[in-house]
Amino acid sequence: MKKVRINAKAAKELAHYAPWVYRSDIVSGMEYEPGELVEVVDEKDRFVAIGYINPASTIAVRVLSFKNVPINRAFFKTRILRAAARRVDIPSDACRLIHTEADFLPGLVVDRYADYLSVQFTTAGMLRFYETILDILVEVLEPAGMIVRAEEYAGKKEGFESFVREIGSVPDRVVIEENGVRFYVDLRSSQKTGFYLDQRRNRKIVTDYIKQRDCVLDCFSNTGGFGLYAKVKKNARVRCVDISEEVIALAKQNFDLNEATGEFVVANVFDYLRELRASKERFDMIILDPPSFAKSRSKKSAAMKGFKDITVNAMKLVRSEGLIALFSCSHHVGMEDLKKIALQSAKDNGKMVEVLEHLYQDIDHPYVLGNPYSLYLEGLLLKVIDL
Repeated sequence: MKKVRINAKAAKELAHYAPWVYRSDIVSGMEYEPGELVEVVDEKDRFVAIGYINPASTIAVRVLSFKNVPINRAFFKTRILRAAARRVDIPSDACRLIHTEADFLPGLVVDRYADYLSVQFTTAGMLRFYETILDILVEVLEPAGMIVRAEEYAGKKEGFESFVREIGSVPDRVVIEENGVRFYVDLRSSQKTGFYLDQRRNRKIVTDYIKQRDCVLDCFSNTGGFGLYAKVKKNARVRCVDISEEVIALAKQNFDLNEATGEFVVANVFDYLRELRASKERFDMIILDPPSFAKSRSKKSAAMKGFKDITVNAMKLVRSEGLIALFSCSHHVGMEDLKKIALQSAKDNGKMVEVLEHLYQDIDHPYVLGNPYSLYLEGLLLKVIDL
């Protein structure tokens, strides 16, 4: 196995279990194949970690182990079994089984939907173990079928061809149940790996604050997760809004699956909130769960403006003592940023805001302190109070 020598700064970070080595921190040459296994050493040639390298990537090395162990089938099987054992108390037949670096398997995402798996490879290094990993997943989890993909955006960064493959037999729609609410999942064409599993706990927390027959506006609703919970659990009057006709169509089907009714609007949420301001409609709860506005640090300023826009307008539409759930799924816009946005928006509206809950990704999407990027979903549940 070849060695990669890193500078003192990177060695110190890895001593605190940072999961990555940046290309700029490598002091040896870069003559490696994409995805090649390497031993990471410090400037005194002392062992630091084992990982795989991609000279074309800004994140040059992703750590597999901080111990000097063989990276073989037994290694991956142990990691997969350990990850699965951490998910035994999830109140659903769908969960994230493997969450990349947070489960010490960088470049691999595995979600379970009832009897089926959605598997995603995001790095050239993990793709080197493609056959081994799939073989272990079949042996350990015994799925009825799998959708396996390598996304185009990752392939461009890592230098591999994107693909989507079906192994076994996967139906057009899989039905999952979560806290007594059922959803259709389209594993072939849905965003991410099929469904926003990371919001499971937040869907329950937010719904617990909704009163019977409250009026709820679910913005950026995707396939209707928050709105459907509100309808099923509290018989709320629910309106789901999303720019995608496809996801709104699936949201309607999810409501039908639960014998529930709701309103559905295909619209740009930014524009729709402004349109509602001209009406006399007011809501008891507004959910703001937008897609990532800041996929990189350079996008943060624009993202903050986007969050401010929707939050200001939501506060104009919520009743006194009404609630707003505001989420960011970008590591670059975190909890303190959301608090600043909420405070500025309240000031602009002549309101006061009370924080009822701090919200995070569910436990099957682990947050490990050695990797700050593993905390990526944060939110606030706010009460909006007239002065």
